[in-house]
Amino acid sequence: MLRHRRFVVLCQASSVDSTHGVYFVPAFTGLFAPHWNHSARGTICGLSLYSTKAHVARATLEAVCFQTREVLEAMSRDCGVALVSLRVDGGMTKNNLMMQLQADILGVPVGKCHYCVPDGVR
Repeated sequence: MLRHRRFVVLCQASSVDSTHGVYFVPAFTGLFAPHWNHSARGTICGLSLYSTKAHVARATLEAVCFQTREVLEAMSRDCGVALVSLRVDGGMTKNNLMMQLQADILGVPVGKCHYCVPDGVR
């Protein structure tokens, strides 16, 4: 049942072409790298009468991508090496919209690993 609900949410996210001004900050237990602010809390803002579940779903995907960008930019600054591409694996890589958003936000190619361990295999 949970997998089905996740699939429905991901489909909703790709049914709209933008967040329509909705922003999501997933800081339920604080903001971690690179901010390290444990008192920060999550929020959803920009909601209007025209906001739908699809806009919130897309804002959630974008939030994950922006958090990834912040960490990768901090790593790049610390080590002095520019990011030229990103290899990804895991459950979220099944979402093509998510991968495209990540590539657009990072400005580098994002490629899925071809040798990944299937879900549920440890």
